[in-house]
Amino acid sequence: MDGYKIFFVVPITVIVTVLVFIGVPSITLLVFSPDYDVNVDARIDKQNSPIIGQVLIQNTGSQPLTNIIVDFGEGDILDIGTLDNLHKVILTPPADNKMEFVTVSTDQTVIVKKTYREVKITE
Repeated sequence: MDGYKIFFVVPITVIVTVLVFIGVPSITLLVFSPDYDVNVDARIDKQNSPIIGQVLIQNTGSQPLTNIIVDFGEGDILDIGTLDNLHKVILTPPADNKMEFVTVSTDQTVIVKKTYREVKITE
């Protein structure tokens, strides 16, 4: 009888453990993620000549974001349209822009303003 316990108890224990460590975090991401949210990461590399800037915009919500407007400052505005959930885009600011801050806004009243952070950008 003890041999049968090993064949039944061990696999069930492994399955339950895997479900707890993989399934529960996945469910909480789906259940607790906001409908509309965006992550903005503005980076600048001043060590290169010319100075290189990048802006990563990622839809971290569970619904698409529409009419996304990127304001690089100094009158440089870009309309990137719609971004589906979990998709991202990397933009380069105009070459003559001072790259001090960037503001991203959407139709869903999501507004994020970020200051550029200095990093080494590899190409």
